[in-house]
Amino acid sequence: MANFKNGVFFDGSSPGSGRKIGNIKNDVIYDGQSIGTGKKVGNVKNGVIYDGQSIGTGKKVGNVKNGYVYDGQSIGSGRRIGNVKDYRVKGGESLKDDLVVATYHFLIKKIF
Repeated sequence: MANFKNGVFFDGSSPGSGRKIGNIKNDVIYDGQSIGTGKKVGNVKNGVIYDGQSIGTGKKVGNVKNGYVYDGQSIGSGRRIGNVKDYRVKGGESLKDDLVVATYHFLIKKIF
């Protein structure tokens, strides 16, 4: 089970517990242990999830619209593969939907 606290994702069962597995800063996802550090592994922009290193760059790997997750390259396109709620982690309830799904994909388990 993964969790989130103060911009950092952990592999423990409660917020802030376990091994640090990555972080987010300004809609960019990193694999480092503190905010803004590590290799940039993905980003989000306007509901679209990218595998690039800066906002809106890289290959489009999926998107989020109205609480649903799609494998298409533009908002609401592609095959529906799940609900955003399926990818939420403890402590990350206030994160934007596209960021929730992107961090799950890049740091926890590949879903696209």
